[in-house]
Amino acid sequence: MCAVRNAIAPGENSRYQVRAVTRAIDVLIAFGSLTAPVDLATLARHVGLHPTTAFRYLESLKARGLVRQREGGYELGSPVFELASTYLRGLSVWSFAQELAERLATTANETASLGVLDDSQVLYIAIAHGQRELGIQSSPGTRHPAHCTALGKAMLSELVWPEVEAILAAHPPVRLTARTLVEPDTLGADLASIRRRGYAVDDEERTPGVICIGAPIRDHSGGVVGAISISGPAFRIHERGVDEMAQLVIGAAAEASARLGADRIPRASPTAAIPSIVPR
Repeated sequence: MCAVRNAIAPGENSRYQVRAVTRAIDVLIAFGSLTAPVDLATLARHVGLHPTTAFRYLESLKARGLVRQREGGYELGSPVFELASTYLRGLSVWSFAQELAERLATTANETASLGVLDDSQVLYIAIAHGQRELGIQSSPGTRHPAHCTALGKAMLSELVWPEVEAILAAHPPVRLTARTLVEPDTLGADLASIRRRGYAVDDEERTPGVICIGAPIRDHSGGVVGAISISGPAFRIHERGVDEMAQLVIGAAAEASARLGADRIPRASPTAAIPSIVPR
């Protein structure tokens, strides 16, 4: 039996399902895995229907504009796009931020935070504390400078350099610790490195003795709409390994991105060229 029919297999309440509606949905879903325009024979075979039966469903869908016919076969109509747009507009990282932070905090056994970029600052919208002593204490609603936090740098790294430059010009970076990066060329080089490897590290740049690791969260368009991180005492993070902890953060960011409709999370290879974010 084909993949589409398996995906729509009846559940325990199948007695309430209308078979014709279910079949019509099978036909619509099939367009997601076929290259348009799709000819009748291919579509019928994909959903496991006789061509005559598939034709009747297509004609019904076409009458409502959900499918349109052109030379070479069928393709989805504009109402499908409108429905998808309505769905995507309803997606927001705010809706599941706390849930995601709590799961990451439990997995990492450290403090997990989720934030969004607000000009030159990170607004923390969700924070969950790990179950270990010497955890990092903070609360939702807190703001910190973007240039010295893993959350902020993860999001800044996805901007083109003129955008970063404008933020730095309007809000010059302040040195909070001996490790804070404040020079534009140094910060730019760090952002380029972050973009290449997929995660940011605040190596005691905001608070002495604290390391934070963050990764960007993307929506259906591929744009960055937030970031998630874990924080902990430097000795403990180093003991477990920054790379190991980073994989937990990247995994949480990937989950959030998938829930926001992102098709995939870009993964730059270690040998990829550094983006031209560094000022010239």
